[in-house]
Amino acid sequence: MHKPAIKFWVVALALPLTLSSQPAFAAVKVLPSTPAITAVSPLGSGDQISDVALSASSVAVVGTVEKGLLDLVTAPTLGGSDGFVSTFDKSKKLIWSLRLGSPNDDIATAIARDQDGSFWVVGSTSKPLETSTAVIDNSAVNLDSITVQSAVTPRNSLNRLLLWKIGTTGQLSQTFFYDAAGVIVPTAITMSGTSVNIVGNLTQGVVTQQFSITANTTGVFSALKLGKITVPKAAAIETLKAGPNKITSFISKTTIIDIPSWRAKRPTPVIVKYTNKGKALAANSLPGKVKKVLWQSGIGTVVLVEVNSENQIHLLTNMA
Repeated sequence: MHKPAIKFWVVALALPLTLSSQPAFAAVKVLPSTPAITAVSPLGSGDQISDVALSASSVAVVGTVEKGLLDLVTAPTLGGSDGFVSTFDKSKKLIWSLRLGSPNDDIATAIARDQDGSFWVVGSTSKPLETSTAVIDNSAVNLDSITVQSAVTPRNSLNRLLLWKIGTTGQLSQTFFYDAAGVIVPTAITMSGTSVNIVGNLTQGVVTQQFSITANTTGVFSALKLGKITVPKAAAIETLKAGPNKITSFISKTTIIDIPSWRAKRPTPVIVKYTNKGKALAANSLPGKVKKVLWQSGIGTVVLVEVNSENQIHLLTNMA
């Protein structure tokens, strides 16, 4: 009996396959950070960069200028040395500059930014009209009958603490001061609400001590406190939040996680931008001791670096 052939048809269904893929990242290399914002000045001028702060759209650099810094300060001199604050955009183009001080020697050493966006700069100067008068011996014979005036020698001892409030467009809005019994040099300033916190060194005779003092935003100072200031020891790896990612600063002695092409020939300060899952996004090496690291969306990472006792500002736009 003939059996009918039965044909089986195999139907292949092409089903769309949806894959959940991670963004592809190019291989990251450690790039040297150049060029820096530096103090371009005559040798021995005393010009220096001291500190840095950030706004939403600018980098604010503070320091002291005597004869140079034409690349940083365009405002006319006030006399002697002046404090200064200058702001730059992310392409390192100067936006505005402001000199701070008086006809005497003035210094500016640290900067912070408050919740309203104003910059607060701290420094020091000498008290006005501070002079030393020589004693005249009236028994001396004056053959020409000339009236002898007392000799006056000006002093410039940096015994007045100065606190400047500066608006976002470079206008000086307030100046406050505190007179100290010795040479006072502030080294750091921080903001805590409406409180301005200042620390530094006070020298009386041959003795130098650390000090701390606070002021409110109307310029009322607390009593100055002397004594050792406890500063937390810097961690081997400093981490800073950068939007959904993180910035890490450390000294590389061998390799770096997720950057296989790097192997340090000597201990080298580096900064790496990582995702929260540890994927390297950007990396830079620095030429000296890292003193301060800041990050701002749209600008990048800004680093205060000490190189041969001079400070530099490095702007890492690849970490924006």
